[in-house]
Amino acid sequence: MSVKALGASSIKGIFAKPNTLSKSASTILNFKHSPQESLSNLITRSDKEIGGYSEVHLDYDAAEKCAHFHGNLSLDLPKDNPQVTRSGYAMFRTKDQPSSIVWGDKYWDWSDYSALALRVKGDRRKYIVNIQANTPLVTDLFQHRLFLQNPGHWETVVIPLHDFVMTNWGVIQDGSELNKSEVKTVGIGLLDKQYGPFSLKIDWIKVMSGIDVSEIAKDEKLTVLNDDAIEETPLYGHDTFTKENH
Repeated sequence: MSVKALGASSIKGIFAKPNTLSKSASTILNFKHSPQESLSNLITRSDKEIGGYSEVHLDYDAAEKCAHFHGNLSLDLPKDNPQVTRSGYAMFRTKDQPSSIVWGDKYWDWSDYSALALRVKGDRRKYIVNIQANTPLVTDLFQHRLFLQNPGHWETVVIPLHDFVMTNWGVIQDGSELNKSEVKTVGIGLLDKQYGPFSLKIDWIKVMSGIDVSEIAKDEKLTVLNDDAIEETPLYGHDTFTKENH
């Protein structure tokens, strides 16, 4: 998907005025520089929790110095749990941040940032980026497709934070925006209703301001122009979620 497909409103959101985006990029995960710390901060989940048969693994690839999210997705229903009518998911996410009796729950504050950036190398499966924030229901998730333009090769995907859509059990919740000041967890999931193996490698995940995104564009020899002349460049992924996507 090209920058042009992102739309003028999303471009404006990323490249906001510097005085409102004063902080530099904040690293959420970095497997090249701190692999053990990053891996220890993650958990995996799959439909095995409800009796399903999907396999999920998250380990360190020493050759490429990255994390490797891989396994096999199965849509087979549990034989001994007739209440389950749909299966087939695998995911990883950051652990809940430690809370305290005095200060309560702890969150990331992304108020000064405008986009989530991920350096990844994947296959042709349909992955979803998940953000959990402080919401009334623990099952609320802010989601966006992880669009890969060049499967099998490293690429940087930048997603505007205001493009994440809130869902609850896969149903879109209209009118709900991400509370950037109270972010709990970040992760990636797979639930594309397709049997078979999957493989996604992750170098790093960061939250960024417009200035940082400009640096990525320079490093990758990409150009982001103004709203009236947005270049056809595959830097950003953007799509509109429908209930059928989940």
